[in-house]
Amino acid sequence: LYNQDRVGNSMSVVVLVAMVISLMIVASRPHLPVWRREPGVEVLLISILGIGVASYLTYVESRGVLAVCGPVGDCNTVQQSEYAKLFGLIPVGALGLAGYVAIIAAWWMTKRYSGAAADWARLSLLGMTVFGTLFSVYLTFLEPFVIGATCAWCLTSAVIMTVLMWVFVRPGAEAWARIRSTR
Repeated sequence: LYNQDRVGNSMSVVVLVAMVISLMIVASRPHLPVWRREPGVEVLLISILGIGVASYLTYVESRGVLAVCGPVGDCNTVQQSEYAKLFGLIPVGALGLAGYVAIIAAWWMTKRYSGAAADWARLSLLGMTVFGTLFSVYLTFLEPFVIGATCAWCLTSAVIMTVLMWVFVRPGAEAWARIRSTR
């Protein structure tokens, strides 16, 4: 299967390895000074990019139309596979869309509120992005090794979610420490 799209599948493997390494670092060193300040408007911009990608994937998956894939990969094989819908019902892109909207909502809460409410929002941001990255690892693994094709849109979403995880790891870990200290 891997050889059906060597370039695209090689890209998937690179992204997959980067996500796994990122998760290992985040798990072992959550207080790394990756992001030195409170995440700002860049979160909104990155998440809007994620919403755009997830919206397009939702459209392709739910309407059964052909995706515009570009020169690398075979998005349509991925989007028409059994793995494009969660439990055979929910387009995976819709799950991503909901995730990016939830990230924006929780990020907004960190700007609107202070104290425990903001800390719980920061912790939820870390949780959502770690879950999103873990789910992206699963989906990215499927592309070269099970489906035999790579979706550039899917890889883009996986990279976006991993970047967001890196943005929220320190604020989330610091929020968790404050929450634990008040108990």
